[in-house]
Order: sequence, then structure tokens, then C-alpha cells
Amino acid sequence: MFNNTFGRKSVKSAAITITLILIVILSGNIASAQEAAQTLYVLAAPFTTLNDSIDREELLTLDPLVFPGGKLIAGLDETIADKDRFLDAIGLSKQSINVVRYRPIHEAISASVRTGRWIILPFDQLDPRLKVIAIDGASPIRKDFDPYSWPLTVRESGAAEIDWETVPFTNYDAEKISDVMLTGVTALVRAVANYMDGFGADFPAVYTGDYLRSADILHINNEVPFARICQQTAEQLNNLVFCSKERYLDLLLNLGTTVVEIDGDHFQDFGDDAVYYTLELYEKAGLPYYGGGRNLAEAQKPFLVEHNGNKFAFLGCNGKEAGYAAASETRPGAGLCDYPLMEKRIRELRADGYLPIVTLQHIEYYRIAPNDQMAAEYGRLADAGAVIVSGSQSHLPMAFDITPDRVIHYGLGNLFFDQAYYLPETAEATIDRYIFYDNRLISLDVATIKFINLAQNDWMTPEERAGLLDRIFAESIVRNTPNE
Repeated sequence: MFNNTFGRKSVKSAAITITLILIVILSGNIASAQEAAQTLYVLAAPFTTLNDSIDREELLTLDPLVFPGGKLIAGLDETIADKDRFLDAIGLSKQSINVVRYRPIHEAISASVRTGRWIILPFDQLDPRLKVIAIDGASPIRKDFDPYSWPLTVRESGAAEIDWETVPFTNYDAEKISDVMLTGVTALVRAVANYMDGFGADFPAVYTGDYLRSADILHINNEVPFARICQQTAEQLNNLVFCSKERYLDLLLNLGTTVVEIDGDHFQDFGDDAVYYTLELYEKAGLPYYGGGRNLAEAQKPFLVEHNGNKFAFLGCNGKEAGYAAASETRPGAGLCDYPLMEKRIRELRADGYLPIVTLQHIEYYRIAPNDQMAAEYGRLADAGAVIVSGSQSHLPMAFDITPDRVIHYGLGNLFFDQAYYLPETAEATIDRYIFYDNRLISLDVATIKFINLAQNDWMTPEERAGLLDRIFAESIVRNTPNE
């Protein structure tokens, strides 16, 4: 079950049983007898696995209802010679007869992706092709994780007694972890605005707000400008000409938003004055933005941010044809996508040690799988070196395309917008939480939400979550190489 419990803050499902064989990956040197060291391992599965968690007893007994035949495959790194010693350390020595060797790590991960088999591997060797599986509700990628009570830990020491909570892990350091939360469409207009007027600015996020606030870096794609006097006529609303009232900004501020994407189609709906006013409000609130600006040069400028040693660069643009709120050299608005320029910027940012995150206001395509244009244009940005390419525009959750070092998500669906009853799919969405360690993308945790009225979202039930993920994953691709 998706866990809605969170711990530290910074800058900002009942398990569905499947029948897969488990792969175990061992890595790193087990310390000499004179040293004390501990290494953290994680349980994971291919990204398109529906399960979120497992009971420790199912792992220790290799429950045949979970693992066909009760088999366990251990992938050993070249530096590990004593398999039984490792199995004893994590409580699996009684299952030694059912364990076979598998090496090296990168080949074992590839085998997991190809076969659907589960995998245990060192925390720092995770990559986004794998989904971290919680054990008894605990997970190394959650904020409330206690590494010293984690069962998949290898401890080595020559001393008879030792306080392990004083021994650092060789491959896990919470101070090297950052999470980046990407969200879909926010448009504080129409029915959303009416609810906010009646129940307050925080009404849309009553149920999901704590999760959003838990992010180290929270991205919000706010498509609509604020206007000094926001009074929309029936004709304007019928023609999708939108503005937001200034007080709605409190929602973004109260969520602890780190950065706002402003390359949306509606950014110029109320003219240049509203664009300038919106930018002034963001700047006064100390809220950075990207993807739009006072002119094209500002719209094309990346937003740079660092957290726990991880360096991020946000870039965004509008991928539709010219005419959607386009900025120019002298006019404010959204930056239209200049793909050669973006590819150049991505390569330069990578060379400077930044991890480029690209969000696109692209075609509003009401399908789970992308069309050819989307696949080509998202793909070229990923090929240039973007670690994430995410579609901010989609009003329903779309497919993924994942390789060892990058994630493409063609669309997340609505975060705060009043389309709950437009299509069944527009009442569903994801919030994508990307986990980085030591300046590398290691995992993606997909939260699933549903709208319960025209303004407010809540968490899906386990059955709803499984149904949505099953549909998305059926159209998704997980690759062992970029060209696979």
C-alpha cells in the first residue's frame, strides 16, 4: 500500500501478490576481521511490478506463493566469495540450497528486467529500472526510514560487542539523498477557484498536501497567470481564457513549492500586464520559476538548485505550434521549444555536473501511449543527457520509457484542475517522486491519486492503484540499453 507517512523536511497498498523468482545481488568488500562495517541492501523488482511491499516472513521462507518453487538467485560481485556468509547475515542461510549464483550486478539487473524476477542489491547500485519493495512497511527510499533496524544489512566486525548505531554504512548516507517531486497540471480556475473561494486556498490539497510538502524539491506546473483584477466573463470561460486571483498563490506557498513551471498554454490569457504581474508576485514571494519570463531569453534560462550535494537544472518549454503564449525578444510569455538549443544546454549542464530535468508543455493527447511526435521529441532531449523528461501538459496519466540512467514520463495527469468528470481517466493522476543519491538518479516512486470532486484529490485505494498502474505499465517500456 502507498505509505502516506513522512519524516524530515528540507528545502524545499495492501500488497498485490505476484509469482516471481527473487534475484539477490551482492556487492562490495565484506570488511576484514579488524574492521567494523555495514552495508545496506534493498529488495527491488522490475519497475512495472504492481507489488509495493512484502512481509519479511515471505522473504525468509521464500514463500512459494510469492516465489515459484521457493527459488532464490544470488548475484555475486567479483569481490564476494562467501555466499553462505552473506545469506547468514541477512537471515537466509536456511535457504542456501535454493540459492544459485548470478554475477555481475549490471547483468543481474538486466536479467531482472528481462525476466520479471525480483532482486536484492546494494542501495547505491539501484537504478530507475527497478522498483524498491518495502519490507514490513519500511523502505530505504522513504523519509522515515531507520537504517539501523533494516533486516537486509551485512555487518562485519572483529570485536565481540559493538554498538552498530555508531558505525556508518559503506553505501548509505541520508545526507546524500534528495527527492524531487514532479507534478502535472495545475490551473486554479473555474470549479477549483469556486471551491477555494468557499473553503480556502488549501482546500485542493487537504489529503495530499502533507506528501507534497515532504519533498526536498517540489515542482508545480501552474499554467494560468494571476491578474490584478481577475473577473472572467462567461464568454471568456467558454473560450478557455483564464486568470487566477492573487490569494490563490497561498496554495503554492503553503505546499512549500520550490519552483514553478510557467510554460503553459494560458500564460498570456490576460495579456502582458497579467504576465508581468504574475512574475512580480513570484519574485516577491521568493518563488523561482522557469519555462517563461519577461522575454524569450529569460524563458529559456534554466533554474539551478542544489540539495545534499545533488545538483539539478530545470528546463522547460512549450512544445505546441507557435501561438501558445509565446514569448519573444521583447514580449513576455512562455518559451516555445527550441530543441537544438535545449540539447546544447543539456549537454553543457551535464558537463558542469548538473542533472537536467526537462518538463514540457506538449501536445494534449488523450491516450496512455505517446504519439510519434511526442516519442521523438522527448527522446531527443533524453538522448542529449536529460535524466528526466516529463510531460506537464497531459490531463491523464501516460506511459513511461525508462533506461538505466534516465526516465521519460509522457504525462502525469492533473494535480489541481476541474476535469474529474470529463473522462474517467482525467480523474486519475500520478505524483512522481524521483530519488537521487550522490548526484545520480537511483529510483522513482510513483504515487497515485484520484479526484473526489472538481477541486480535491485523494489517495487511491490499493485496487484503484493496481488498476491504474496496470494500464500505464502495459504501454510502458523498460530498456536495458537506450536503443533496446
